This record gives sequence, structure tokens and C-alpha cells, in this order.
Amino acid sequence: MTSQRPELPQPQKPDEPPRTAEQAQHTVESLELKSARTLATVASIAGPVSLIIGGVALSTVAVVCATIAIVKVKRALSQADLSQRAYALSLRRTALLGVVIGLVALVLNAVSVAMILPTLIEAMQTGDYRAILGNAASQFSSAPQPSSGGNAWG
Repeated sequence: MTSQRPELPQPQKPDEPPRTAEQAQHTVESLELKSARTLATVASIAGPVSLIIGGVALSTVAVVCATIAIVKVKRALSQADLSQRAYALSLRRTALLGVVIGLVALVLNAVSVAMILPTLIEAMQTGDYRAILGNAASQFSSAPQPSSGGNAWG
């Protein structure tokens, strides 16, 4: 049974014969696929997390990482041998899923920002934060409260 993960090359020892060009090419392909796997994983995690915390920047990072992963996989597929081709195709599906998840998160986050921005700007201009915070806004009043006594302890 073959593993889906490519094995990282071991450092070459001084007493070993030099590696052939084919071995070196295989090593470069393995490293490219490993990098693409990491980027696809970041994209697959960052998209849903950005929905939870409402981050347009995080969903943008997810889309960028997934796009870079797709480019790396395409490059590796053009040079890959049959042993890595199946892994690269699977990785390409993962990266495409990361792009889709990231784009959906980006659109939803952008819509939510566009919906709340007018309310936020109005609250900042008027100083009335009840539209955003509700009854809790009275606790965060910016006006100083009058003191009832002459001493510092009330």
C-alpha cells in the first residue's frame, strides 16, 4: 500500500555517490507538492474560521493560499511521474475546494461588512452606540458621570 504523502529526501552523506538529475527532479517535485499541501490545508481551515470570526482579511488569505497551491500543483502535474500523479490530482481537488470555501467566506464576510458599515459610521459620528450594543451601550457612555460628593470615593 502506498502512502499519499511524499517522503522528504534525506540529506546526502559525503560518502554517497551524487544523486542523478532524475532523483533531484523527483525531490523538487516532492517539495513542491508538500508546499502545495500546506497551502491547501491553510486555505481549507482559514475559510471556515473567517466565517466564525467575521474576517474579510482571513478569507482573502484563504483564497490566495488556495490559488498558489493550485499553481504549484499544476506545475508539479506537468512534470510529475505516475507515482505522484494521483497524489497531485487529489491535492488539486483539495486546493479547488479551498478556493470555493474561501470565496464563499469572502463574499459572506464582505456582505456583512457592507451591511453593518453605515450603522457603525453613524454610531461613531453621533456617539450613540445603542444601535450596535443595545442596552449595554449605557455602560460605555463617553460623557463623564457627575460625582455626588466632594471626595474621590463617592
